[in-house]
Amino acid sequence: MTGAVTDAWHDLIGEHRWRSTETVWVEEGREYGRERVGTLAAAVQRAVERCEGARVVRLRADTRLGHFAGQLGVWRAGGLAVADDGSLAPDVLDRVRPDVTLSVTVGEAAADDEVEEVARAAEPLPADRLPPDVVAVNFTSGSTGRRKAVAVTRQNLLALFACRGLDVPTEGVPTAGAFAAPAFDGWWFDTWKTVAAGGRVVRLPHVNEDVFAWPELAERYGIDRVLLPAAVITTVVGAMPECLAGIPWIFSGGEQFHGATYRQARQAGLTNRFVNLYGPTEATFATHRYDLPEEFTAAAIPIGHPLEGCDQTLPAADDSPPHLRHLVVSGPLVCAGYLDGGRLAEPFPVREGHATYRTGDLVHQDASGALVYAGRLDSQIKVNGTRVDTAALQSAAGTVPGVLDCRVAQDPRGTVAFVQLGRDAPARETVRAQLEPLVRSFSDAIRLHLVHTFPTKAGGKIDFPSLMDDAHTERAGKR
Repeated sequence: MTGAVTDAWHDLIGEHRWRSTETVWVEEGREYGRERVGTLAAAVQRAVERCEGARVVRLRADTRLGHFAGQLGVWRAGGLAVADDGSLAPDVLDRVRPDVTLSVTVGEAAADDEVEEVARAAEPLPADRLPPDVVAVNFTSGSTGRRKAVAVTRQNLLALFACRGLDVPTEGVPTAGAFAAPAFDGWWFDTWKTVAAGGRVVRLPHVNEDVFAWPELAERYGIDRVLLPAAVITTVVGAMPECLAGIPWIFSGGEQFHGATYRQARQAGLTNRFVNLYGPTEATFATHRYDLPEEFTAAAIPIGHPLEGCDQTLPAADDSPPHLRHLVVSGPLVCAGYLDGGRLAEPFPVREGHATYRTGDLVHQDASGALVYAGRLDSQIKVNGTRVDTAALQSAAGTVPGVLDCRVAQDPRGTVAFVQLGRDAPARETVRAQLEPLVRSFSDAIRLHLVHTFPTKAGGKIDFPSLMDDAHTERAGKR
């Protein structure tokens, strides 16, 4: 790691940054100053240093602030911070093999009493098992298989924090509404990028908790940006658009953002600036950005152009139409590789000094040169022995009036096309009459299931197991 990167990192996490009483974090009605966060981080640092030789530290916390301060403390101790929001199963944790697990509780007690060692590895691995610049982990969602652990370096995070393409113009203190769970890559944008710019973080209740608290929080603290998964934006725009009205910049990420949702937002009177972000978990957070114009009529919202710190190449994709290309990204935003068994088991190839990642995503370019997502190399599934391109089916369903979104899911019980209807959609049977022949044109074995909202997990992504359970339960009830 170069001296410049080392200096920038220590400037970010050094104690001098955490001595003021200015508010840096708001959660559950309480405001926390930088000094309070720094004190808690110091207690975490001491706890790590007591565990001689500990390199990988698993953090459990009862608040988002606990994870944030925990990361700061682990970094000061020279460790790798693993934020466990409760979603990390034993097989996923085996990817990182933590040396020690700390519990961080934010309360009224002395700082050292808020940090407790709750577990230590029976057979600790050597501290030098990982490159010294790996400081954090991104966990993939597991939507295409077993969840993976991605090694995030200091350089990755500093490149993200310095990326001007993710900045928001503001006259006051930069203030982000934080929605992402700490085990997902959106956390770096929600929290650390804002704090690195001298801003503050306001933790937003989940949609399933109290979305109606958002407007009051936005007004009180001047929230100027929020990052939301596309499925959450669709839910809020369809049922309670007023909850977004006071936040000037709405960033969509994590899943494909559909034009129907954006047009519904405008029809509901929302005047926010909407930005579609794209980026694999393997690239720290985001690699591409597209700012939506006031009027947007295309069926698919582009993922846009590369951000500062990201380079792209577009090689031809085997067995795909000639106009489609496979998106490959490289640069300082691309992470080091995959962890397994507590080691960097699959480093990403390095070209011209930077890591490179083959995303598996297919794209084409529109007239402006912006990239448009067109599915995945592995988007085809087998239904009764016949290959079906789920991306094509989802795109076709999205053109039917009243349809906000369509997702195809498959499990041993069958294959279902889930279609989300807008608030002002025509009668269900009218929409169904248009959708059923369309779905059958792909396969007679795919069932159609209409919904008004997609259930989401804690991280905001669609909860497909719950959807499949509902669909199969409904089918069983009709027999």
